[in-house]
Amino acid sequence: MFRGLTEDRIKDASSSATVFSRGRRYFEDGAVEDLSFSSVAEVYEATVIGMDDYDVMVDVNNGNIDIASARCTCQAFDTYPGLCKHLSAFLLQILHEAGKNKRGRLTPVTGATVGRKDHAKSLIESFNQVYDRKKESFSEKEQLQVEFTLNLTSSWGTYSGAIDLEMKIGPKRRYVVKDIKEFLFAMEQSDAVRFSKLFTYHPSDYSFKDEDLRVFRQLSRIFHVEEEILSFGYRNSGLNDDKRRMQIPNSFLKDTLEALKVCDVKVETNMGAGDHFTGLDVEYNPEKLPLHFTLQYLDEERQQYQLRFTSKEKLMVIGEKYNVAFFDGTFYFITDEEKRTLLTIDRQFADIEEVTVPKEQMMDFSSVVLPQLMAVGTVDVAPDVKQLIKAEPLTGKLYVDMVDDMATARLEFVYGDMTLSPFDLEQPDSEEIVVRDVEKEMLLLSQIESLPFKYNGKELYLEVWEDVLDFLLVELPVLSEMMEVYTTSEVQRFIHTPVDDPKIHVEKNERMNLLDITFQFEGIEGGEIEAMLTALAENRKYYKLSNGAYMNLQDERFANMKQVLEQMPTPMDGYARQSQVPLMQAFLLDEAGAESIKRGKRFRELLERIYHPEEVDTTVPKTLNATMREYQKVGFGWLKTLGTYGFGGILADDMGLGKTIQTIAYLLSEKADGKEGQALIVCPSSLVYNWQKEIQRFAPSLSTAVISGPSAERLSLLEGAKEADVVITSYPLLRRDTEHYIKTVFSVFILDEAQYVKNDWTQTARAVKAIRASQAFALSGTPIENSLDELYSIFEVVLPGLFRSKKAFKEMKETDVAKRVRPFVLRRVKEDVLSDLPDKIENVQFTELSDSQKAVYLAQLQMLKNEVKTAIREDSFQENRMKILAGLTRLRQICCHPKLFMENYTGNSGKLDRLMEYLKEAVPSGKRVVIFSQFTKMLAMIRLELEKHGWKYHYLDGKTPSSDRVAMTEEYNAGGKPLFLISLKAGGTGLNLTGGDTVILFDSWWNPAVEEQAADRVHRFGQKKVVQVVKLVTAGTIEEKIHQLQDQKRELMDKVIQTGETSITSLNKDDIQELLQV
Repeated sequence: MFRGLTEDRIKDASSSATVFSRGRRYFEDGAVEDLSFSSVAEVYEATVIGMDDYDVMVDVNNGNIDIASARCTCQAFDTYPGLCKHLSAFLLQILHEAGKNKRGRLTPVTGATVGRKDHAKSLIESFNQVYDRKKESFSEKEQLQVEFTLNLTSSWGTYSGAIDLEMKIGPKRRYVVKDIKEFLFAMEQSDAVRFSKLFTYHPSDYSFKDEDLRVFRQLSRIFHVEEEILSFGYRNSGLNDDKRRMQIPNSFLKDTLEALKVCDVKVETNMGAGDHFTGLDVEYNPEKLPLHFTLQYLDEERQQYQLRFTSKEKLMVIGEKYNVAFFDGTFYFITDEEKRTLLTIDRQFADIEEVTVPKEQMMDFSSVVLPQLMAVGTVDVAPDVKQLIKAEPLTGKLYVDMVDDMATARLEFVYGDMTLSPFDLEQPDSEEIVVRDVEKEMLLLSQIESLPFKYNGKELYLEVWEDVLDFLLVELPVLSEMMEVYTTSEVQRFIHTPVDDPKIHVEKNERMNLLDITFQFEGIEGGEIEAMLTALAENRKYYKLSNGAYMNLQDERFANMKQVLEQMPTPMDGYARQSQVPLMQAFLLDEAGAESIKRGKRFRELLERIYHPEEVDTTVPKTLNATMREYQKVGFGWLKTLGTYGFGGILADDMGLGKTIQTIAYLLSEKADGKEGQALIVCPSSLVYNWQKEIQRFAPSLSTAVISGPSAERLSLLEGAKEADVVITSYPLLRRDTEHYIKTVFSVFILDEAQYVKNDWTQTARAVKAIRASQAFALSGTPIENSLDELYSIFEVVLPGLFRSKKAFKEMKETDVAKRVRPFVLRRVKEDVLSDLPDKIENVQFTELSDSQKAVYLAQLQMLKNEVKTAIREDSFQENRMKILAGLTRLRQICCHPKLFMENYTGNSGKLDRLMEYLKEAVPSGKRVVIFSQFTKMLAMIRLELEKHGWKYHYLDGKTPSSDRVAMTEEYNAGGKPLFLISLKAGGTGLNLTGGDTVILFDSWWNPAVEEQAADRVHRFGQKKVVQVVKLVTAGTIEEKIHQLQDQKRELMDKVIQTGETSITSLNKDDIQELLQV
């Protein structure tokens, strides 16, 4: 049996349950003929016999029937979604036949009838059906007449009203369609329908007008939706319980009426015998309906009025379900509000045409009923009545007083000269009829009723003091926006409302890195300001002044001041009119105070320099041995600005943008400015010597001291490093030597790859926090790898106090954290500075041998040197030449990993460790890295490390089949796995890897041409990104020696390349002596 092909799946895929039932009937009647399977084309085919012969087919994919690929030549298949009845029958037949075959598949037809020719023939026949149908449409068919009837039933009792449709069809005489649903489905399937002995509809003999077909399609849509959501069905109300009528839902009414407008249609209503209309008119969003009312006096004494609905008999409101009204042969589409009004009119005038209104009710009638009638129709008011009706605007008036610490209030509604009390139910004795603004009266009254007032029959009052204060200070200003408020002098004595907003003056202290803050309140001086600041900080609702008046501290004019106080450290001895806070609070205060802050000149300058580092004019030190790019100058200026104000920060530029050169420029500038003290740089072990090399290269005037080696050696180095400008060590060694570093106060503390201290509970983080420095900067392309807590840990080092506590930090929203750190983080990605970048950035990263790796290297180096010396001394160099060359290769392998030739080596590799550190930053930040090595065994070790980290990669070496090379390249360039490991021999040339943006040359080939060939796999035509090329060189080894000699000994480098090690044999005695310094 086919997996996945079941009767339920066929039913679900059918266009409707009715279609599936018809298909089952075809299947059971044996209408599926010539069923066959082509093993070549992987397709089932058959013919289904109906009104015509229909060709059907379906594809087979991996042994399974692909229902979505099923196709049929009938018109219904092209018109409606889902399987037609022919396809349903066809698939049921396949299911039946497969069940009889143990293998679950039909026996293939013979070779004479399978293959491409049969499939092509079937395709041609399928398209011929289209032409056949077009031919039929031009043939002589008798056009049938269709008559539609809309039956409108208004709501009554529990019945909500409906709009039903009936149809009659025929050539001359018209026959009632007794089952509309069955007829429409027959039309979809091109089936015949029998109406009587004298008339049967055959699609091949009869046709319909296009406008009638449009209605059929609209009605079919209703039925299809009905089957899906089961919201509408045939009416079963007792009035009509037959299938001749179908109910038109409100959601389909507009489209249905539009379709019917151009057809032969009648409208019949239940409003009275013989009420029917020929033709159909529709109006959308009418300004008013043609309803007509009259209002006049009923008697000469003018004690009663009469409202007549003169057009009552012409109006029909269908009911709650429909947003439509029918009036004198026209459908009017109306809003929900208009529908509610019309339904009310319809019910109230159901048995009458006129309503008598007594004089004492006329004000309510004119205020409530009359406006709603005028909104939907026309009201003719008699002239003598109209002159008495007055439409004056409503003015609410509230009178407030204080009596024995109790607030009293009186509300009045004023219309011109007439004053009304909302609590007086009697109408005023007046000939005038005032049209009251009922909605506004209800709004004003609801505002008063929402307050805890009590009513004593004369006035409203509040006796709880807290309620009195809330009313006077909070609610009264709100009410004054809605009505006129009058207060007595006794009330005003309790309320203090300053004219001017409170002000906060902020300026940077001229001598120290502090902010001077001054608070100003209108009419308040001296110690009262301090008391009010305390009340604001404690979030009290009100403050009582010395004169007995109260201030509303919840007023929004105090909001900025509250936010400023929240950002200020809580003073031990209370708040003061003039205060000082740490300079780092500047940005929080600036944002919190916003409009209330008056910023001093020095404060404005500080904000401008930090927020817009690109506009700071900073001179790069002349002694810097490098040309900085514009964005690097901006970064250098940003560091200088932060340093000037005593701030620390995080330089979070994307990897490859030069965080190191910006930092070196800053250190050089600090020395040039005469700043005393040493700088301390802490970095991963693999980068210690890289920092030293970079400083020696770009700032040779800065003296450096690397603190590494065994414990005793480190202490000795530290002792001798007191005169060095820059001290460099690693995170692990700093952790071990913390007690010695904390004796010194450093001028600058630099944390490279600062994510090493992302967990504040680790020993490394604690050691780093213990370092004392005037300022600290963190360098990291990924300051947040997993959670915001990592950012907190870094800022505890570079800018302690920025966050009050870890608990407070965790409670902050991410957006608030972002605002707080924004001035102290500078991040640019390559896309931000593309115009300032070359299309390829190349740099060398020096790595250090691990301790165990160094022991192996030194032993091998000494042994090789001894062999060379002996060979030279004994004049046997040529005899031992191949052995010596093999020793050179051995040294290069040790620089990568001693395990390349020592199976029992259990130590680590400094270069491999550095590669993993680099990838830990590169992969999460979306970099796509291509790693080259000439040693396939080294690539195997790298891939094991990648798998430990769960990173996906491609791997290509000399054993990779050509087809796999192409597939991997295409997948990588399409944005697949982020890493690609390639051996030089297999992929140094011929590959196009423009999907990458970073190239790592893991081991040295010494020939620049070979390196460029590798880099050009990524940096080539079609590359749209800046390409970063990183060359890893092990410091203090043969790799560094060759690197230094690249320009001087080009010929020598060409001999040492790793292209099968053939050219290395041309090295002479002098070359080798220079390499080994023998």
